[in-house]
Amino acid sequence: MAIIKAVSSKSPIKTAIAYVSNKEKTKQKLLSGYNLTSSETAYDEMQTTKEVWNKTDGRTYKHYVQSFASDETITPEQAHAIAKEFVECCPQFKGFEVLIATHQDREHIHTHFILNSVSFEDGHKFQQKSTELQEMKDLSDKICLEHGLSLTHKGRTFNGKEREETTAYKKEQYRLLQRAEQGEVKSYVQDIALAIMDYREQAQSREQFIDMMNANGYGVVWTDNRKYITFTYLARQEQGEKQCKIRNSKLEKYYHIDFSKEGLEREFADNARKQQEEYNQAIRTNTIAQHGRVAILDTRTVLKESGAVLNQSATISDEFRLDRDDTRTTLRRADTKVESSTTSRNDREAERERLRAEESQRLAEQLERERKALEERSRKKSRGGFER
Repeated sequence: MAIIKAVSSKSPIKTAIAYVSNKEKTKQKLLSGYNLTSSETAYDEMQTTKEVWNKTDGRTYKHYVQSFASDETITPEQAHAIAKEFVECCPQFKGFEVLIATHQDREHIHTHFILNSVSFEDGHKFQQKSTELQEMKDLSDKICLEHGLSLTHKGRTFNGKEREETTAYKKEQYRLLQRAEQGEVKSYVQDIALAIMDYREQAQSREQFIDMMNANGYGVVWTDNRKYITFTYLARQEQGEKQCKIRNSKLEKYYHIDFSKEGLEREFADNARKQQEEYNQAIRTNTIAQHGRVAILDTRTVLKESGAVLNQSATISDEFRLDRDDTRTTLRRADTKVESSTTSRNDREAERERLRAEESQRLAEQLERERKALEERSRKKSRGGFER
């Protein structure tokens, strides 16, 4: 047979993980991680999840134990396999990181579950009603039956004996509470104490605390004219059990934890302060984000204006390029005219040179004719005188 029990602890999550992973209590093969990369990195991964969602305060984990009777025929490996199946099938564990550690250092084999209080999927904190804890116990019973194990019965202890009722602060009561903490017996005192510890970490006022307790099946009588607070396990009372009430003074004696009116009020005030600080931080973060968005919008405006300037510059550049092209065209036309003028002048000079050459040739030919004519007259004169 196996039972599931929620364990109350004020130790830091790192201490709890170190305890359940102690090599003197377990072996590496009996350590597993659900939604974890490795059992060895459980603390770092859980802490990273808290930091990502900015939820490092308040309750940091939930601690459960699945215990088997000392006479149950089961090996540590089988118990670990059942524990892993239980975690994988439990709908309340979906989206959360869980370290699974099976111990064999006592007469009875048992498995510890350290559940990160912050979901890695959406950052919501783990909360559980008493009815949901019972659903976990029912699931454990179902899995045990499927593996051929026996079950505990209502009104019986972990070892199958008649369950003791707890009505007085005595040695037997203390031992009963010790066994209840180890998951060996069911105790309305333990259930009420665990509920108080859960909801006092969440409530921000007396009224809110009482509402949470009532909503989860626990009655609370807390008035100013009474010295003590009285807690009642309503579900058991409705089933006809008489001893389902306990005062906060007795709980303090049993657990050595401050359950006084003043102590609870102080914790509510601390919760309210932390909640206000988280709210203020969220406001500051939101303000910074808004400033960032404004800065981005301003930057976009500047970029748009810069783009407009660049467009204007591009337009001016285009106009300048057109003017430059027009100027080049004009210059080419002028060069053409100059070239044409130069060509005409050269042609004229060549024509004049040709005419000069022709005139020179004509004069030369005329002179040659005159020279020949003179020579001819000279010869005629010479012949005429000799004859005389």
